[in-house]
Amino acid sequence: MSAEIKLIATPDAPAAKGPYSQGMVHGDYVFVAGQLPLDPATGEVVPGDFGDHVRQALRNVEAILKAGGSDLEHVVRVNVYLTDPSQFPLLNEAYSAVMKTPYPPRTARAVALGPYDVEIDVVGVVVK
Repeated sequence: MSAEIKLIATPDAPAAKGPYSQGMVHGDYVFVAGQLPLDPATGEVVPGDFGDHVRQALRNVEAILKAGGSDLEHVVRVNVYLTDPSQFPLLNEAYSAVMKTPYPPRTARAVALGPYDVEIDVVGVVVK
């Protein structure tokens, strides 16, 4: 028998911009789609520098985790995509201000993201 899959849809994070969901819960895990530095209310990129964008993307991740029954302290995997590898020091600075130790496993890749400079997706554990 397979576990139920629950769709996550919260107004506290930006709406999906394509044919995907903000996240899903399956069993004990919450899977969060890549989050951009968008203001959930306007759908626009938040003002500020790269560090501000990382923090906003993580706030969006956090909102989806919460809607799925988890939080940042229960993240077990992180993927970060950024357009400029020279921003790694700013990524680490902003990331470590939000994420707490022990830090979950993370992969960071330099990729093309169109008009965005960072995208973050995570897997979390449901808090029981």
